[in-house]
Amino acid sequence: MKQIIGNTSRQTNLFLTVINEKGLISCANASMKKDLELNDPRLVSVNFFDLVHPAHLGHLKNALSQTTNINHGNVELYIKNGYYHPMKWQVDLLEEGTGIEKFFLCVGYKLVDDERTNRFNELLKNNFQLIVEGISGLIYHDINGELIAANQKAASIFGTTLETLYSLKNIAQLWKSEWSITNENGEPVAFEETPFIKAIKTGESHTQTLVIRLRSGEKKWILFSSQPLIENHACKNFSVVSNIVDITPERQLSRELKEGKALINAFFEQTPTLAWVIDEEANLHFASNAFYQHFGLNKKECVGKKVTDIVPAAVSRTLYETHIKVFEEGLPVQTTEKIKWADGTHSISHVHIFPIHSVSGKKMAGGQAINLPDKSRLEKELKDAHERMLNLSRATSDAIWEWDMQSGQIFRNETLMEMIGYQLDNSRGLSWWLRRIHPEDRNRLADKIKDATDNMQQSWQDEYRFKCADGSYKHVEDKGFVVYENGLPVKMIGSLQDKSEIKELENELADVRLQRQKEISETVIRVQEKERTRIGYELHDNVNQILSTVKLFFDRITPAGQEQKQLKDKSIEYLQMAIDEIRKLSKELVTPQLKKETLAESIKAIIADIQMTGALKITFVHDIDDQLLSPGKKITLFRIVQEQLKNIIKHSQATTTQICIQTNEENARLEIKDNGKGFDPHQTRQGIGLANIHERTQFYNGIANIEASAGKGCTLTVTIPIKE
Repeated sequence: MKQIIGNTSRQTNLFLTVINEKGLISCANASMKKDLELNDPRLVSVNFFDLVHPAHLGHLKNALSQTTNINHGNVELYIKNGYYHPMKWQVDLLEEGTGIEKFFLCVGYKLVDDERTNRFNELLKNNFQLIVEGISGLIYHDINGELIAANQKAASIFGTTLETLYSLKNIAQLWKSEWSITNENGEPVAFEETPFIKAIKTGESHTQTLVIRLRSGEKKWILFSSQPLIENHACKNFSVVSNIVDITPERQLSRELKEGKALINAFFEQTPTLAWVIDEEANLHFASNAFYQHFGLNKKECVGKKVTDIVPAAVSRTLYETHIKVFEEGLPVQTTEKIKWADGTHSISHVHIFPIHSVSGKKMAGGQAINLPDKSRLEKELKDAHERMLNLSRATSDAIWEWDMQSGQIFRNETLMEMIGYQLDNSRGLSWWLRRIHPEDRNRLADKIKDATDNMQQSWQDEYRFKCADGSYKHVEDKGFVVYENGLPVKMIGSLQDKSEIKELENELADVRLQRQKEISETVIRVQEKERTRIGYELHDNVNQILSTVKLFFDRITPAGQEQKQLKDKSIEYLQMAIDEIRKLSKELVTPQLKKETLAESIKAIIADIQMTGALKITFVHDIDDQLLSPGKKITLFRIVQEQLKNIIKHSQATTTQICIQTNEENARLEIKDNGKGFDPHQTRQGIGLANIHERTQFYNGIANIEASAGKGCTLTVTIPIKE
């Protein structure tokens, strides 16, 4: 412990000492001894408590009691050094020795800097009690408005500490740039317009309420009373003292009272009920606008008068005993009263009278009355309305329904029940109806109705399938209109239309369109194949014949020399190549006679021609029902096989190929697989051949898929629907 004191004793701005629970000083550093003029604690008994101002001694003892090995204490104290000076002390518990006595290390420093010390000491001469012991907030300013001294009450009003207050410098700049300070009207207050600056300038006292927003965000209303100090040339060093009072609770209470009064006035102005407040002498204090309007009264002429003099006698006689009971027992009373008016008519009101506790202690009572309609009249009107509804529903040919959303009851007219084939039964509610909606439509309809009511929509409309009594589904169009009361849906009224016949016609029309599309597709295929066949025959019978004749002419030419003989032979060779290519092309273009031959036989003919060359071994597996395939689809499959084999021979370098065709009642499936060099279908640009395959397949709503990779060959799979 002594080593700690020795190491820190060089910091002359710090005061360090070790004390026990009773305040007895064990040791202290040089700054402590010098500035506080202490005798050596090792030679003379010195108590730290004697240096602390009595007003703050309790704070120090409380800090000592709450200090533990984990938590240290912080406390602001006034320490005696000629005068008492504000200081900040940190207290830590020391674990030294084995005894039960506790020792504390206290580290302190002055809160007032050297620049302010002289002015602070001058202030203490005449204002010692106010600064150190004052119970009201005090701030002393110099002629520039800078803070010289403040007491702890002032710090607590601002929600801060003395240390923070004494660290403030250049108050004017902080006031203008960082702090948010206004008057009670919310207008910013300039630093030059503050009460303490005004007191400095005028030499007179000034008072003003400033609204200050603290660092925590809390707003405080603080009353500043600033007055100049004129004593013993003090004005040369400091000028003004401000007495500050936190009036936030009063302002908040005042605002609450204003808001409460405004709410009461708004209630009496807006409530549709008859409302009033009277005292035990029956004098009227408040009443709602509805009260004055109901009895045809003038508000200004009625307040303060006896209520028995301004309301009809029938009302005062009926409610007199109820008011007396509330005044005597101090308990609220609710009752329903039937009032007979002078003209012989009756009215029924629900009346609630209750005691009101006033500040003055005077007994008062408030009352509310709600006029109730005549139940028998309502029942008659409801019965008449119901009969009208039944008559209207019988007269119309529309299917009508009504849903009371509060009771859950649903009314459906006879036309609606006949439409769906069920007997009329009022017990069949919403859940019964929803269970008979097709499962695929049920959630959509429920969501649409919920969305309509959640968003205050006036109506909704939807089509769905409803299961009738005979088990069949009808397509219906449902329209609902929503009735709201006080922002809540209370009723829906709607109508149903049977759309089944229209749906059937739409489906038939769709089938006709589909069939027509099929016929058009078949016609397009036939026209294309017919034109290809014509071109094929033209090439074979005409162009090839011309080329053959030319070849004969060349054969009859006798060359004059070796060079001409070579030229003749080369020309004849090229002519023969052209004749062979045209013959081959014409054969590909001419449509096979698929009506006479099966698809399998036509494909076998292609395979036989290719295998004669010996370049490619082809395996053909098939399970084809030609009756399931239209002529157009047979030709399409034939052309795809023809096109893909041409691609394999030309590009793949394959040695083997497998062809498989299968048909069933749903699809025709073609697969052509080779062992060629393959390719990457994502990177290789597809040529005309593959494009033709995709185009022919899509023509019949089919799917063509190519699986290929470098070095692993290629597999073409084509699937064409049978019934489309």
